[in-house]
Amino acid sequence: MKYIIFNWKSYLNFKESIKLSKIISEFKKSKKLKIISAPNNFFHLALSEKFKKNTYAAQNFDLDGRGASTGSLDISHLKENKIEYTIIGHSEMRSNHGENDKIVSKKLELSINNKLIPIVCIGESLKIYKSKKTKKYLRSQINTIFKRTQKYDQIILAYEPLWSIGTGLTPELSEIDDICKFLSKILEKYTFKKINILYGGSVNLSNISEILKLQFVNGVLVGSASTNSSFIKYFK
Repeated sequence: MKYIIFNWKSYLNFKESIKLSKIISEFKKSKKLKIISAPNNFFHLALSEKFKKNTYAAQNFDLDGRGASTGSLDISHLKENKIEYTIIGHSEMRSNHGENDKIVSKKLELSINNKLIPIVCIGESLKIYKSKKTKKYLRSQINTIFKRTQKYDQIILAYEPLWSIGTGLTPELSEIDDICKFLSKILEKYTFKKINILYGGSVNLSNISEILKLQFVNGVLVGSASTNSSFIKYFK
């Protein structure tokens, strides 16, 4: 099973989100692919009601969303809207909203307690990559986010090198596979019922086929390319 996650960010308006959701709803059910869409959080309820066969993820939720917290999104709202997955620790939440690995760890625990499947994002900066300290940095992220005393059920881990997101730059295929193999190895120290490791970062029609063939890659997290209907139809 390969996971294909479309992170539409804030690129699409409601009408455009309906158009792409309709295309996905017409796909034949597959045992080889699991397609998950992450639309703008405001659209969840309407889309999940209109396209009941589709699977949706939240792009984010807030730790202090319940009660007197203007503008926040509480995790309970996701469950009410029939959301099954949630992205945690995306690079844009880290760079634009000050999210760090300790906050990601708290969100991970909250998502598990609320029976949502977390899509945890990690990745290194260009400076770290060039200094050949990627594995050391990723190990540190894993050790901060995950707890060895915790028994985890289903987790999706997305490796997204920060320097690759939205830039058109990607690591070599061998590098992607090696990092995903490394992550699967260090995660053996933790108790998982099931974990899938994805790659994200400038995934597009020209490279997705080769990325999905990699031995240690269980799928992809796709940003702007997934807002194009021709990309969506690739999986039909």
